Amino acid sequence: MGYRIAFRRKHPIAVMVATVVLSGVGLGGALWACADSSCSPSWQLASPDYDCGGRAAINPGNDTRINLLLLMRSLGPVEEKPAVETMDVNDPQFGQSFMTWPGLRAAYWPQPAVTGQREENAPACALSSDAGPVFDAALAAEPGLSEAERAGLRRLRARTGCGEVNWTDIAVSSKPGREYLAYLKAADAFHRGDWPAARQGFAPLARARSRWVAETAQYMPIRIGLRAAVAQAVNEYGDFAGPEKVDRAALAEARDAIAAYLKAYPRGHYAASAQGLTRRVAWLSGDMAALARRYEKLLATTPGHDEAAADLAEEIDIKLLERQDAGAIIDGLGDAPLLLAVADLKRMRAQDAKPALSANMLAAQKGQFAAHPDLYGLLLATRAYYAGEDPKAILTLLPDAARQKRFTPLGFSRQMLRGMALGQARDPNEAGFWRDLLGGASPLYERPLVELGLAIRWQRDGRLDQVFAPGSPITDSSTRRILLQTVATPVILRGSAKDASRPSHERDVARFTLLYKDLTRGSFADFAADLALVPANADGEGGLWDFAYQDKIPVGLFRKGKWSDGFACPAIAQTAAMLARSPADRRAKLCLGDFYRLNGFDGFGLFKADKDRVSLGNVPDGFPGRSTSRSDIYSAIIADRNAAAEERAYALYRAVMCYAPSGYNGCSGPNLTFEEMEAAQAPKADRKAWFTELKQRYPDSRWAKSLRYYW
Repeated sequence: MGYRIAFRRKHPIAVMVATVVLSGVGLGGALWACADSSCSPSWQLASPDYDCGGRAAINPGNDTRINLLLLMRSLGPVEEKPAVETMDVNDPQFGQSFMTWPGLRAAYWPQPAVTGQREENAPACALSSDAGPVFDAALAAEPGLSEAERAGLRRLRARTGCGEVNWTDIAVSSKPGREYLAYLKAADAFHRGDWPAARQGFAPLARARSRWVAETAQYMPIRIGLRAAVAQAVNEYGDFAGPEKVDRAALAEARDAIAAYLKAYPRGHYAASAQGLTRRVAWLSGDMAALARRYEKLLATTPGHDEAAADLAEEIDIKLLERQDAGAIIDGLGDAPLLLAVADLKRMRAQDAKPALSANMLAAQKGQFAAHPDLYGLLLATRAYYAGEDPKAILTLLPDAARQKRFTPLGFSRQMLRGMALGQARDPNEAGFWRDLLGGASPLYERPLVELGLAIRWQRDGRLDQVFAPGSPITDSSTRRILLQTVATPVILRGSAKDASRPSHERDVARFTLLYKDLTRGSFADFAADLALVPANADGEGGLWDFAYQDKIPVGLFRKGKWSDGFACPAIAQTAAMLARSPADRRAKLCLGDFYRLNGFDGFGLFKADKDRVSLGNVPDGFPGRSTSRSDIYSAIIADRNAAAEERAYALYRAVMCYAPSGYNGCSGPNLTFEEMEAAQAPKADRKAWFTELKQRYPDSRWAKSLRYYW
C-alpha cells in the first residue's frame, strides 16, 4: 500500500557520434552492439572511470551498487551454493568477465519467467494487489466471520481503490465483519488520496477486537503521513522535487506514527517495514547524516547472500551516493567506514585526468578504518595504482595471498589489484601469480577476470599459442573469441576451427575470422583449403550485426552466399582461386566486391580492441596483410587506364553507388568514429567526375543507363 517515487538512473553510457549516419555504414560487428545495450565493456583489468561493464573486483569504475554488494558479501561470508554461471541475455557482449547490475542480480537471485504481459488498461488498484493474499489470510484466520462474510469482504477488497465501490453490496452483521468493512473503507480513502477520511477511518480501528485489523490500523498512519508528505513534492516527471517541497506536518505525523507503532508492536508484522521507513522520513526531511548512519549500520548487518542486500545497495545508491555532496556528508560522520570506502572509490574516478581523492585526504581517514585494515589497504593501493605511482609500493600494501581455496570479494579484489601491479612492474612472475589465483576464484565472474589477466600477459609476451594450447587454463569463450578475431595467427585460427574440445560457437568464430581475413588480406591461395573447415550444413543466415554473440555464426555464407545480381560472377571459391592465380585480375576483384556487398559485409568488422596498451587484443595482428575494402577495389580499377570498358564502367557505377543514398561512403569498411568516417569520404567533385565519365564515356552500358544521380 506504500507510495513509491519513480527515479530515473543517470549513469554515463557510450555515445556514438553522428548515430544515424554511422548506423548506415554499420558498426555492430565491430562493437558487438546489441539491441538492448548502447555500451560495450573495455576488455582490460583496470577501470579508472565509470565502466558499463562491472568487475568482480571492488574498484573505482564499478557501478557503486556493485561495490556495495561486493562489500556486504565480504563482511559476513557464508558457505553457499555458487550462483549459476550464466550469460546476461540483455547484454551478451559482457560475457562472463563483466557484469551489469541487472545481470548480477539475475545471476545471484534468478526470478521466475514472466508467463504473460500485464494489460495496459489494468486498474490502478492492481498496484496494491500484493497485499491481497495477506488480507485473505487474515480473513481465513478470523474465527467470528461467516463464510458468506468472508466471500463478500474478499470481493470488496478486490475493488477497493479501483473507483466507486458499493459498500452495501454485502450483508455484514458480525463485530469482526464490521471492523474489516471499516478497514476497507479507510483503505479505499487512502488509495484515493483522501487523507482526512483515511485518518478518520483508521483511528478507531486501532482498538478493534480483530488483532490483524487493530495492528494494521496502527501501522497505516505511517503510510498516510508519508504519502501526504510527498503529495506536492513530486514534479511533472514523477521525480522527487526536494525536501523543501515536503509537507512537514505530514512528515512529523509519519515520524510519530512509526514510534507509536513500534512501541505497541515491537515485534509486529510490520515492524521491519516501520523500521525501514525511518530512512524514508530522514530522506524526506533532508537529514542526510541520520540517513547515512542508518545505512552504515545496515551495511554491516545485512547478509550479503540475501537479496535484501541488493535492494539496500540500490537504495543507498539512489538516495545518497548519487548526490554531489555524498562524499562530504559521509566524511562528516567520522564513523562510517563502509560508506566512506565506496564514496572514496567513486572519488578516485578520473575527473579531468585528476582524481578528486588525494593521498593526504585518504591518509587523514586512517582512523575511521581501524576495524577494517584490509579494506583501507585496498583503498590505499587502488589510489596509488590509478595515480600511476610506483607499483612496487603497491605490492607492499597487498601481500601475496593467491593460493587460497576461496576468497571473499574483498580478498579477491586485493589479489586482483596485486596482479595488476605485477603487470605494471613487468614482473616475470605475473603469469604464475594469475595461475595461482585461478585456484580459488569463483567460476562466476571471478575466474574469467583472472583468465583475462593471464591472457593479456601472454598476449604481451608474444605467447598467444599458450591461450589456445591443449589444456590451457584460459577457458572463457569470450576472451578466446576476442583474441581469435583480433590477433590470432592463421595457424591458431585453423587449430581452433578444428578443436572439437571447444564449443561449436567458438570454432565457428575461428572459421569465419579465418575465411574473412583470407579474403580481405589477400590470402586467396589459402581460401580454398580453409573453406574445407566449414561444415556442409553450416548456417548462412542471421546477418552480421551481432556477429560474435549471435546464436549462430553465419559461416555458411562462404559456401552458399550470394555471388551475383547482374555483373556475372562465379562462387566466391572460384573468385578466390582466380585471384590466387592472378592477383591483378580486375574482374575477379569486382566479383570479390560484389560478394562483400551482397552478403552484408559493408561496414562489418571483427572485434576492435581498445587502444589502451594493456587491453585484450591490442597487439599487432598475427594475420599478415592489409585489409582491403570495396572502396579500395573500385578506386584501383578507376585509376587503371588499362581496365576493360565493362570493368571500368562497373567500377565507376559501384563507386558512385557507395554514397547512395546517405552521401556517405558505405563501402569503406567499419568506421568507429566520426573522424574515421570523414577520412573515408571522396570529395563530391570526385563523385561527380565518376558519374560524368560513366555517362559520357560508357553511355551504352547498362550501368550508365541505370545511374541517375551522384550523391
